[in-house]
Amino acid sequence: MKYFHNSYIFYWTDVTYDVTLLSNLNYSYEKNMASLRKRNNYYSIVFATRVDGDLIQKTYALGTKYKKIAEQKKHHYEKLYEAGEINPFADDWNLQEYEKMQELKGTSVVSPILNELQKKFLREKTNVTEKTKKTYKYIIRQFMEGVGYTMPVTRIDADDIRAFCLRDDLANASKKNYLKHLKVFFNWLVAEEYIETNPCDKIAVPKVRDNLVDKIIEEDDLDIIFKKFREYQLKHKKARNIQSSDQMQLWFKPLITLAFYTGMRRKEIIQLRWEHINLKEGFIRVTDTKNGSERTIPIFETLYWLLVAWKKLMGNPKKGLVFPSPKSTPDREIAMTGDNVSKRFKFYATEEAKLKDTVNFHGLRHSCATFMLRIGFNVIEVKNMLGHKSLEVTNRYVHLVAKDLMRSANRNGKMNYLNEA
Repeated sequence: MKYFHNSYIFYWTDVTYDVTLLSNLNYSYEKNMASLRKRNNYYSIVFATRVDGDLIQKTYALGTKYKKIAEQKKHHYEKLYEAGEINPFADDWNLQEYEKMQELKGTSVVSPILNELQKKFLREKTNVTEKTKKTYKYIIRQFMEGVGYTMPVTRIDADDIRAFCLRDDLANASKKNYLKHLKVFFNWLVAEEYIETNPCDKIAVPKVRDNLVDKIIEEDDLDIIFKKFREYQLKHKKARNIQSSDQMQLWFKPLITLAFYTGMRRKEIIQLRWEHINLKEGFIRVTDTKNGSERTIPIFETLYWLLVAWKKLMGNPKKGLVFPSPKSTPDREIAMTGDNVSKRFKFYATEEAKLKDTVNFHGLRHSCATFMLRIGFNVIEVKNMLGHKSLEVTNRYVHLVAKDLMRSANRNGKMNYLNEA
């Protein structure tokens, strides 16, 4: 080992550097590369040097349990140490105090961190509904749980995105949804010049199998569900397990019928008010929508008579919730919970009526779309009635009624060649 007066030799990977001594030490000094140490899931940086042959180490907590953040900090501090801008062996030097000073000066050691930027993104994302904003918040936070809330955005790469979005425990639809929302967030980071490229661009969007057909029911299925509902209620009423009108769930048939024949979303239904239903002219005005645009829905005859009966049972109210919770009082109006509505429908549809396990409440919206196409509504009309943002969404249902279209064509003599073959 070579020694120089007032200077030292240290080894940086495979390269030997001759650097002027940073401190006022007057003895032999050999400087080595820093290392990381993990204890109790948190990382520390360890600086090591030899003074007159004696090994001296200084350890500083990095305050993170994420390896990438620790590696970035290590890289920064090694460069600063090499350039003579810090001396971690000095008695008056402390890493935590140094970082605080850098933050005050606006020259933080690391690039802007994920948690702070997601907050800024959500504040500036004013062109979406609150529900959509909550979805962004949920997905980005789930992503941060994996890579670290304090992960510098410049350190995030395609592998991080892939590990989060393409996990085996996620359904294909969820993979696509997670990737779509993260891509918007990282596009914003690019536009704001926090990063140069979007790591999501390197991820192939998984193909999602269109399983809408597994969730759709027909009018005949609806009749079966209501039949099983009545049988269940009568059976348990006879056994005195059901004793009050609240327990009889009288809302079930009118609410489910409304969902099937209007395609309204669950939230739109449980927040629907009598002020928005015009039985005289036969339409429903939906105001609290997912995309913020109001729409008008015709009331089909089957639904009309059920709504008339339901309104009479409710005391012919002129205003208020159409389907209030049994917990409501004259002084306090409470909406039904969406989860309860979905669970009740799922129970009667799959447990009692023995329909496919894939049938769920949201499937009633899909069922409405295919029902309307079958009875002659065109794609534009279905799009407007269901409140789809684009025709692309509505077109998913067209192929489901392809066999109906073929039957119509054959019935009208347009495919006689099939009968001649």
